[in-house]
Amino acid sequence: MTTLIAWYKSDGTCIGRCDAKCYNAEHEKCDCICGGANHGAGLCRAVEQSKEHVQMWAQQAMEENDEIHQVVLLPRPVQISLFDLIDMLDRESYYERSLEVGENDDA
Repeated sequence: MTTLIAWYKSDGTCIGRCDAKCYNAEHEKCDCICGGANHGAGLCRAVEQSKEHVQMWAQQAMEENDEIHQVVLLPRPVQISLFDLIDMLDRESYYERSLEVGENDDA
């Protein structure tokens, strides 16, 4: 799950973020730090909106919550090529099948 924006306390504790729960949402309720701007927008649109509005959102958040010490906007979500993704899934599937075989061997 790609986090687009996050607010942190001085001790490093994350106190809010905007991630796939928000920008991929299919329900109406949103209590994300983007204030609903990225709600259901999809990743690409949410990335662009976050870049445009992060300073405003951060300023508002810091005025409302004096515990916010750091604001993080991820520079660019990582995209995995289709071939790399297929390879990763194949390896994961192979690993899971290996575990299942190993579990049956113990019986």
